[in-house]
Amino acid sequence: MPETASRTFHVVERSGPGCRAVLRRDGGECEELIVISGFQGTALPDALADPQLVPQGPHAWRLESEGLSVEFAARAVDAIEVRPGLYADLHRAFALGTGERLAARALLALLRLPGGASLLRRWHAGRGA
Repeated sequence: MPETASRTFHVVERSGPGCRAVLRRDGGECEELIVISGFQGTALPDALADPQLVPQGPHAWRLESEGLSVEFAARAVDAIEVRPGLYADLHRAFALGTGERLAARALLALLRLPGGASLLRRWHAGRGA
């Protein structure tokens, strides 16, 4: 598989809250996102191979891909790399055991009854001690 195929980003959101455009690349263990807030420009293609973001000014950007150049204005551009495996060991200590999951499920079912919220609060406070 060529290198450019592994760096292909797909547009997953074109005009979300705040005129946001989101480009995503799934790559096995990690995922990359490019979030463009306040996007104002021409429509982006569905897929971009190896995109490069070049700042042109305070709010002006140019997105370059293979044979494509799109100029746009944006309030902010963020490149985010998501690595869930990085924190797996850290989060394992806070995971609920089987008995705690059953207790939490029962307490959530009792939540709508009178006194259910206080039972849940006391159980949760006792877990931290």
